[in-house]
Amino acid sequence: MEYGEEPSIKRFLMLPDDLVFNCLARVSRLHYPTLSLVSKKFRFLLASKELYQTRILLGGTESCLYVCVRLHTDSEQLHWFIIYQGPNSSKKVLVPISSPNFTSAALPGFVVVGHEIYAIGGGSENKNASINATGSKTYNALSSVMVMDSRSHTWREAPSMRVARVFPSACTLDGRIYVTGGCENLNSMNWMEIFDTKTQTWEFLQIPSEEVCKGSEYLSISYQRTVYVGSREKDVTYKMHKGKWRGADICLNHGWSLDPSSCCVIENVFYRCSLGDVRWYDLKKREWAALKGLEGLPTFTNYYRNFKSADHCGKLAISWEEYVLVDDETKIWCAEIAIQKRQNGEIWGTLEWFDNVFISSGPNRHVDLLVNALTATVWG
Repeated sequence: MEYGEEPSIKRFLMLPDDLVFNCLARVSRLHYPTLSLVSKKFRFLLASKELYQTRILLGGTESCLYVCVRLHTDSEQLHWFIIYQGPNSSKKVLVPISSPNFTSAALPGFVVVGHEIYAIGGGSENKNASINATGSKTYNALSSVMVMDSRSHTWREAPSMRVARVFPSACTLDGRIYVTGGCENLNSMNWMEIFDTKTQTWEFLQIPSEEVCKGSEYLSISYQRTVYVGSREKDVTYKMHKGKWRGADICLNHGWSLDPSSCCVIENVFYRCSLGDVRWYDLKKREWAALKGLEGLPTFTNYYRNFKSADHCGKLAISWEEYVLVDDETKIWCAEIAIQKRQNGEIWGTLEWFDNVFISSGPNRHVDLLVNALTATVWG
């Protein structure tokens, strides 16, 4: 036992292992970050396979909302948190969990497959290179892939991509991860590659037209049981149809944000969040419609930025930053919206909660704090 442990904790840890696991398995996973601070023994138990085998035997599922940020003091290190609400408080806060031991000035592409969160590619700043003609920095692209197991909050390396990619776009469909763009000299062979999470192998997806891959920056999303890819340079969106790429609805393209992490799909409906409002795509009318019924949600002003959205158990989870000029600090806010489809075809939302979950102050406040928000579901 560690020095200073409470007698009640000592007595608990003296119980047979199967009884300890049975008790811990009945505690919400949201409390695990706090419990891991109790002692090294608790951290070992919470990360053990035996605990998750016990949870599976007890049945049930649990979904957690994860937030990735870059702190002003270290803008190249990615830090991971889980949204947590204390047992005796209604306030929600970000609680730190383990983060991968690597830096990435250029952001990876992020996707969730089951209980695993993938961070794909990215890049380190090329400090020996001069600023290019557009005033942008240059980066050394990465092909590496890091994976977090949300059951234990541990990280591992997955097989690297065949091509190093900086600021790649990624989405997932049927257990396969589609990664697009993120490198120069794209062609019909290397424009997109696919990772099979079952076989843990990469393969290129060849496309018939060089016209589709004229660019380097793309955004992608899984929608309507297929993959949509938007080109930032060409302002056009393609969708995969029966193994071929073709132009998507022009109205869908015009409403798609440049930041794919501000978009999400919930029960086959496309949502996006930006400065001003939350919208959903009406397939029948072929137009973006405002999500009605959001009384209580603050009005998004020019001080709000960097919106993220995620499907959280069929509800719309939104995260954003607010820069407070008077206090010279940046706040991260999160909100959860219940979705209701009405008989007339309209979709309404009901605000369930919103809260300031994180505050940061200090130098480099021009750096966006909020990198991404994702939901991982754990069976058991």
